[in-house]
Amino acid sequence: MKHILLLRHAKSSWDDSSLDDFDRPLAKRGKKDAPRMGAFISNSGYLPDHVFSSTAKRARQTTTMFCEVAGLEDEIISWTDDFYYGSAYDYLEAIQEASESAETIMLVGHNPKMEETASLLCSDSKSYTLRMPTAALVCLEHPAVKWSQVKEGTARIKWMMIPKLLKKL
Repeated sequence: MKHILLLRHAKSSWDDSSLDDFDRPLAKRGKKDAPRMGAFISNSGYLPDHVFSSTAKRARQTTTMFCEVAGLEDEIISWTDDFYYGSAYDYLEAIQEASESAETIMLVGHNPKMEETASLLCSDSKSYTLRMPTAALVCLEHPAVKWSQVKEGTARIKWMMIPKLLKKL
């Protein structure tokens, strides 16, 4: 069974209106939530073998903080501009091209593309199947033997965790 983790970047800052959207950093809350989600995944049994992340500043910061707390090495991270500029199909392509040695992969990106990707993978539809607040982490499972077998509408949602719920646990 293959597992696909979808992590929406943590809360970003809108304090500096002179910055391009691509260059917006994490807000104070985002800097707390990204490590919180990393701690959650380190205890979940679903540590990713490989991480694909957007190159936008807030996604880079989310990925770095998440991986550091989760105890994941930088070498497992692949940075891609396609997660910022592209579509849900770019996320699907990254999944299909993942190393066969990986059983669990994680994609870190942006809404609405994260929600569209979950919808595309689970319902063969472009309508959203779930809402992902900032720093939401969704685990999808797929019966594939090879990542190339992951297609539209062939995965299912196993669980979802959000920082707001973790604060209450």
